[in-house]
Amino acid sequence: MTEQHDHNETLEATRFEAPSLARQQNKSVISRSTIIVSATLVIMMVMAWHLFTARAISLVFIPSATTQSVSGWLTLQLGERYLVRPGSITVEATREGYYPFNQTLQITELPEQAFELPLKKLPGNLDVDTAGVEALVFLDGAPRGTSPLSLTGVSAGTHQLRIEAERYLPYEASIDIEGLGKTQTLVHELEPRWAEVDLSSNPDQAQLIVDGEARGLLPQTAELLEGTRRLMISKSGYQSQSLRLNLARGESVTVPTFELKPANGLVQLQSKPPGAVVRANGEYIGETPLDHALSPGTSYSFEVSKSGYETHTETLSLEPTEVRKLSLTLDPRLGRVTLAVTPADAELRINGILQPQRKRVLDLPSRPQTLLISKSGYASLSKVITPQPDFEQSLSITLLTEAEFALAQIPEIIETSIDYRLQRILPSDVELGAPRRDRGGRGNEVQRTVRLSSPYYLGITEVTNAQYAAFNANHNPGVLGRTRLTSANRPVVGISWKEAVAFCNWLSDRERIPRAYEISGDSFRLITPRTQGYRLPTEAEWVRAGRYADAGAPSRFPWGDALPPPKSFANLADDTATGLAPNIIAEYSDGFRGPAPVGHFRANALGIFDLSGNVSEWTHDRFSTARSTSVAVDWAGPETGEVFVIRGSSFLTGTFSALRWAYRDSGREGRQDLGFRLAKDAPNGE
Repeated sequence: MTEQHDHNETLEATRFEAPSLARQQNKSVISRSTIIVSATLVIMMVMAWHLFTARAISLVFIPSATTQSVSGWLTLQLGERYLVRPGSITVEATREGYYPFNQTLQITELPEQAFELPLKKLPGNLDVDTAGVEALVFLDGAPRGTSPLSLTGVSAGTHQLRIEAERYLPYEASIDIEGLGKTQTLVHELEPRWAEVDLSSNPDQAQLIVDGEARGLLPQTAELLEGTRRLMISKSGYQSQSLRLNLARGESVTVPTFELKPANGLVQLQSKPPGAVVRANGEYIGETPLDHALSPGTSYSFEVSKSGYETHTETLSLEPTEVRKLSLTLDPRLGRVTLAVTPADAELRINGILQPQRKRVLDLPSRPQTLLISKSGYASLSKVITPQPDFEQSLSITLLTEAEFALAQIPEIIETSIDYRLQRILPSDVELGAPRRDRGGRGNEVQRTVRLSSPYYLGITEVTNAQYAAFNANHNPGVLGRTRLTSANRPVVGISWKEAVAFCNWLSDRERIPRAYEISGDSFRLITPRTQGYRLPTEAEWVRAGRYADAGAPSRFPWGDALPPPKSFANLADDTATGLAPNIIAEYSDGFRGPAPVGHFRANALGIFDLSGNVSEWTHDRFSTARSTSVAVDWAGPETGEVFVIRGSSFLTGTFSALRWAYRDSGREGRQDLGFRLAKDAPNGE
């Protein structure tokens, strides 16, 4: 069963009672007290903690600061020290005359720390006074202006001051600037560098010029700088005077009065032609064109002369400052020259001027004349002659072809430092070898035509023992039978091909010319293109100098076409060689059992000795029997091979075959009847 309420029930109000104010106030008071006490305790704890953990620092300012402060967390000043936490602090300080100090310091964990902190002075000012003289002022080497001068913002400390003024001694000093914003004053009176010089002239009002600078009129007392001064005194209508004075500063000098003389006159001489020699009253004064001053009122005799011209004489006298112009034409003195020129159609130029073709009788001024004769294909010829008026000259001039001229530039004979001479040989075509059916011929005497294109030099004699000893003093060819082979003037023998080539290179080095040979493997080869060094003659060069020495057709033997040779023609295997030579020439005698002195027998048509007889000779060419039908230009043998061509008979040669020009031998080692002679390429003659 549900309980039911009466909706009409009456509600009654309950009486309100306010909370107790005393209780609330008591609670509030307790809370504030607690807070204050707690805060005080916290502050005390922090202060205690700071005092316990802070670091003591002392700050010493140099000089002492007027004001100072330290900023940082929990910074506490205790007397002259501060308690600060480790880390960064900022220090500030001030003092009059110094820059404000502001610096950050790093505080470490050390319990006590001290800092010396210098204060920097403010710059100062310097007033420079040079007692009214305008001077240039330098501070520490830099220009700062002209005095009087105020220098501001000069850093404190020692500075170098220099003062310069024209005509005064420079001043240098060390200046201590106090700084602190203060102004210091320097007063210096510069010392003059001049002397006082009293000058006068007669007449007066002459212009004074000192070292090229006008300094006013005389009389005057001039202030002239010390040292050597050049004075010039000039006045219109008068001769100028000059004087050098050596002056010291501070001295006073009085110069005697300048007595001025009336001005000279002027003569202006010209001549046609110019360059004539001029003499005045017999004294040389120069060459035309010429300006020359003359004393007024004096008579002068002028003589004008030039080589090849008649002398001209002129007399004159001038007034003061007068200018006289003289133009003279000199009459030539002629001399006759007759020319005979070959070829007749050659051109003739005299002093560069082309002359008529048929004009060969010339009347020329009697002074040096340059003649140039020229023709295409010929070498031009220049000659200087001086025609003589008193007698006729005749000249015969023959031009050389260009080839003749080039050849003429090459000496016919050259001599070495070891007293060895070589003869110039002209080029030509030569025929090597002999026909197969030639009597006494051998299979290695192959025929070949060689064209020698240029002149060359060939030793007039074979190299002697004395000459070889300069290269190798230990060489000893020994004895053959009872014949000693070591005599100084006999040809050196027992020399291999390589030793002969080594001698050539040695002599080239001695003469300071390029070597002809270079080492190739274990042998030598000619350098290409050829040098001017000494070498062995090629086979063709040897044959050219021997078999083709005469202008006629070459003979079988050096003396002709039949045996025996003429008496004492050459050193061959004669009767005295019996027992030494395998074969001798019957009914022949030359007077020597072994080698003869070089150059003993008659030279051939080219002036070469012993190409037949005495000793056989090395040539440059490697031995070959290869045949060729073409003309070989400057043939020097094959490039390879260990055996070399030997040419010429010796004192042991007595057979028909070996006495012939065409005979060829070969080898590489030395023999007691085998020597060598030198060859050399001639210059090209350009």
